[in-house]
Amino acid sequence: MATIPLITVICTANICRSPMGQAILQAKADAAGLQLAVNSCGVQALTGMRPDKQALGALERAGYKIGEEKRAMQLLMPQANAAQLMLVMEHRHKQWITHNFPAYSGKVWLMGHWNLQSEVPDPIGKGPEQFDECLQLLEYEIDQWLPKLKTLL
Repeated sequence: MATIPLITVICTANICRSPMGQAILQAKADAAGLQLAVNSCGVQALTGMRPDKQALGALERAGYKIGEEKRAMQLLMPQANAAQLMLVMEHRHKQWITHNFPAYSGKVWLMGHWNLQSEVPDPIGKGPEQFDECLQLLEYEIDQWLPKLKTLL
């Protein structure tokens, strides 16, 4: 029986961008018939915290769901090893992973890789409008990834 590929979405604290990216990527992969498991971690995770209320609100307004069990999780060796692909929000996240887990540097890609290597700005501490903009950017970036994931995984 084939193993379902795991994609890990990564940001800093794992309470805003990466949980939103996790929910969006899982929903879009499911809708596209792609068998993927998606989780999220942080490079400086606020371990054990629920996603930010603004992030949860943005997901809800856009029709996405993330489980009540979702808690911030630090990216550690077991998570880096388990992922077939790690999608990060910023260049510095990629640098952190490459420095801390050099053996896994080949599976770390910028979420905005197909969009001129663009970063996804952190909306933490901002209002609903900025969280909605972040969510829309994540949707756009994930839409760029989906056709590639069909051939990569």
